[in-house]
Amino acid sequence: MPTPILSREEVLMRIVETFRQHGYEGSSLALLSQATGLGRSSLYHYFPKGKEDMANAALEWVLVCFDGLVLSPLRQTSQSPLERLQACANGLAEFYADGARSCLIDIFSIGCAARLFQTRLGECTKTMIRIFSEIAQEGGVSVEEARRRGEDVVIGIQGVLVVSRTIGSNAPFLRFLKEFPEQLLRAE
Repeated sequence: MPTPILSREEVLMRIVETFRQHGYEGSSLALLSQATGLGRSSLYHYFPKGKEDMANAALEWVLVCFDGLVLSPLRQTSQSPLERLQACANGLAEFYADGARSCLIDIFSIGCAARLFQTRLGECTKTMIRIFSEIAQEGGVSVEEARRRGEDVVIGIQGVLVVSRTIGSNAPFLRFLKEFPEQLLRAE
């Protein structure tokens, strides 16, 4: 029986998970082929430039999903800053599978992938900081303190993912999600 044909999105989701589990350098074409069930020639059909093209597509897909689940709720100006941050926390829980999934931004910031994606990753990180800072300002926090707190939220997200992964427990991740909205908005 022939292997069922996967959509480009299904192939991409499998590639994303491979990069999350093995990093950029650890995700060989053989491993990517195994994960997708496609031969190398089929992978090149979807991604003509090879592994770098796969990584670019994976990063783009992750950023679109992240924007939809995590950042988009922060733009809902009809809700209070706290409600928007709580919706964002719910999006983070879904996006990172309650802390079980690695962050592709983290994974692509080391080794040879860093050279390929540094500018894009930096822009993404700055956008997150800016959005969290703006929410804090809406909640009455001064500009300078809001900027610091915005950075702290992004640092917290990345850090708690590493801590949760290394200790084998999602409890720190879930605690962070519960606490960061009010910490970002607390009175000075």
